[in-house]
Amino acid sequence: MSVFQGGAGLSRRGFLIGTGGLAAAAALTACGSTDDKAAPASSGPWEFTDDRNQKASRDQRPSRVVAYASSAAALWDYGVHPLGVFGPQKTADGAKEIQAGNIDLSAVTSIGNAWDDFSMEKFAALKPDLVVTGLTGTKPTDLWVLKDDLGAKVQAIAPIVALSEYKVTLPKVIERYEQLAVALGGDANSAAIKKGKDDFQKASDDLKAAIKAKPGLKVLVVSSDKDNLYVCKPEFFADLAYYRDLGLDIINGAGPDDYFETLSWEQAGKYPADLILSDSRTFALSRQQLAAIPTWAQLPAVKANQLADWSTEPRFNPVLAAPVIQKLAEVVNGARTDITA
Repeated sequence: MSVFQGGAGLSRRGFLIGTGGLAAAAALTACGSTDDKAAPASSGPWEFTDDRNQKASRDQRPSRVVAYASSAAALWDYGVHPLGVFGPQKTADGAKEIQAGNIDLSAVTSIGNAWDDFSMEKFAALKPDLVVTGLTGTKPTDLWVLKDDLGAKVQAIAPIVALSEYKVTLPKVIERYEQLAVALGGDANSAAIKKGKDDFQKASDDLKAAIKAKPGLKVLVVSSDKDNLYVCKPEFFADLAYYRDLGLDIINGAGPDDYFETLSWEQAGKYPADLILSDSRTFALSRQQLAAIPTWAQLPAVKANQLADWSTEPRFNPVLAAPVIQKLAEVVNGARTDITA
């Protein structure tokens, strides 16, 4: 059976929960069924209902798409190549950001390279006929980047399709991006996508087996900045919700806020853990920067070097997600469970 399916940026870091392993399996099986669907004709009316239950309609299939970086990356491997991208694409030294996946950044126009950087002038000049982004979940209508007045201005130029990345497990998000990709003329039968799905299945099976072989392994997933350590609440993150469905014991942050519990660095030892996954995006503290914080350096998992990277923005197609899951399986396989005793 297929499994298919900090600082200023912290309020925008979140994602999603599943309803258990069977639900995840059903979702990815449904995703696989997209293989049998032909892409809609490029001529004639086109429509797609997003996860706000809002219908985007065009006289013909959109061909001039602008998308948030991780949304663009999810579509890219299906052969749907947005002409404009907003959100993190390049680091300060010119390297590709994690969120950009396999996008050829030399072939797209950057509408803005950060959360607070969106050029309406560049956007309008592209004459887009569709915009794709995610839903933050803070409110049912909150869009990644396109918040408040900006969303209304963008909507006045081109319809927006927004897909939920909040309290929805990873296979379901992948399924929805595949449905959109196919609706936009993408190929769900390509060799790359088929291999990606096989790899996703294998990686998921390997991770489940690794977890089963390490009973008692406690995992802490965090982001950070110079002032605080942020402990994840896994139900808000698509990938963490999926890993938990597979059996991974992820410590749950407390408190009323979505996504994270905020701890001062003096409180860094609140949750003993055998393995720590830390945010690897550029605006979170690097492993080297974290090592300079005394309370972090004294954590049992840090002293045992049981650390691994985690990107707070998951990869929303099987080609991108499979290697991440496979790497986690390797990390879990190599982890010890006795370091907090």
